[in-house]
Amino acid sequence: MKLLKMFILLLIILALVFFLMQNVDRATVNMIYQQYTDVTVAVIMLVSLGIGLLLGFLTATTSIISAKNNARILRSQNKKLVKELNQLRNVNIPDNDAVPDLLSEE
Repeated sequence: MKLLKMFILLLIILALVFFLMQNVDRATVNMIYQQYTDVTVAVIMLVSLGIGLLLGFLTATTSIISAKNNARILRSQNKKLVKELNQLRNVNIPDNDAVPDLLSEE
């Protein structure tokens, strides 16, 4: 399975390199604070890909941290409930003779 993943990753990288080699045209990038002239489209695409990967990584990281925090809270609640359940199992229940029968008519 690991070999298959490496092969697929290699194919993706080769396809990306081929795609970037086809985009060698020059372009101008206008940003809010600065203008970049004579930049290849391949560089623009790589920078956009890098920014997208970084944002995706940060989003996934916050989601994972949130899920771990929720799991920690649920484990804590589970421990408390198990402790309470064990305490309730150890409570003595009186015999039927000691409990008055409320339904019987006297």
